[in-house]
Amino acid sequence: MAMAPTLDQEAFDALPETISPKDEYKKQEDGTFILDVPKVGGFALENIDGLTSSLSKTLTVKKSLEKKLKEFEGLDPAKAREALVKMEELASGKLDDKSKAQIEAAINSFKEKATKDIETAQTEAAKYKKAALGLAKTNVIKDALLKHKANQNLKYYLETFIKAELSESGAIDLTLQDENGNVRYSSKSGSTEPMTVDEHVAELKGIDSFAAFFEGTGASGSGATPASPVKIGSGQHIIAREDAKDPQKYRVAKEAATKAGTTLQIAEK
Repeated sequence: MAMAPTLDQEAFDALPETISPKDEYKKQEDGTFILDVPKVGGFALENIDGLTSSLSKTLTVKKSLEKKLKEFEGLDPAKAREALVKMEELASGKLDDKSKAQIEAAINSFKEKATKDIETAQTEAAKYKKAALGLAKTNVIKDALLKHKANQNLKYYLETFIKAELSESGAIDLTLQDENGNVRYSSKSGSTEPMTVDEHVAELKGIDSFAAFFEGTGASGSGATPASPVKIGSGQHIIAREDAKDPQKYRVAKEAATKAGTTLQIAEK
């Protein structure tokens, strides 16, 4: 017959007297009866509710600690503690001179690098901006000279009076200016728009003092007559003495010679 480890009073009283099982039980303080089994070889009859509860709690704590431990996996405990001390010192403002010097050096190094990066970016931006403005000016002059069959020396004059700027929208604005830096406006009837380079070159084509810059409108070469403001031959820029007396003609000839990298010469006759 299987014997239960504990019995209440009613079950205990119901035990048969013939086999005297009552002698195997002892009464507990709560009035129940427990089978009196001696501990043998590590085996015993005990209440395991508390043990089971403790084991469950222990396993829960173990899993929680293992999870937290993984968060610090690979960290050197000594260095971590040192870092925490430094953080506390930083928060309280109690840093030693060495630490302060290291922090200041790191900040200064970052500032210097950032400043250099900004300066480099600004330099590059300025370089590309200048190149873009110069190319825009060169292209519009090239197109106008080609259209009106003007020689390349006229570009030195035009470059002096064309202003290239980068607008806020990123577009390149080209404007023609007079000797005083004022914007020149179109001479077309009813127009209030700024004069274009094409229009200005067409205008110059009808001015006698600019005839030498246009194909078929003036002499060129070393044997040219002094009717034009400048004669170009063998790399020389020569202006007739009479034309040199005209401020506008002399200025145009002087600018053309300077741009070409040569000295303007005044013909004796």
